[in-house]
Amino acid sequence: MKHILVTTDFSEAAESAFDYAKEQVHLIGKEKCKITLLKVIDVVVSANINFEYGLAIADKKNMLNKSHKQASEIIKGIAQEHFAGLSVKTIVLKPSDPVYMEIIKYAKKQKVDLIVMSTHGRTGIKHLFLGSVAERIIRQSPCPVMVVPAKL
Repeated sequence: MKHILVTTDFSEAAESAFDYAKEQVHLIGKEKCKITLLKVIDVVVSANINFEYGLAIADKKNMLNKSHKQASEIIKGIAQEHFAGLSVKTIVLKPSDPVYMEIIKYAKKQKVDLIVMSTHGRTGIKHLFLGSVAERIIRQSPCPVMVVPAKL
């Protein structure tokens, strides 16, 4: 195992996966293994609206760029705080597909050996409406997936 992908949505629940990923690196040997910390930007909801020719036009591109910049700063902070001393690469992806598909595409393209992620543990109606990114990744992943329960 040479490449571990750790996903985050910046929630407190997502942090549960960090310790498990570090444990895997220490078992393998930090000289032999690298971590990629990945954030896929959620679908951007339009908040900025420009009025041109009497029509309301959402500035999604600008909002996506702002979200990407903010997420890049946050993820670098997470890498420094939680993965100090390890070989860590931080990636923020602008979505063209649903979050789970972006994670799967990244794992395939980068030949990831293990995906480590947390689950929010939603059940019932919340699970039905929000779905489960972890569940979809498990079903379609090109590599093993370690799903860690959220520490709440």
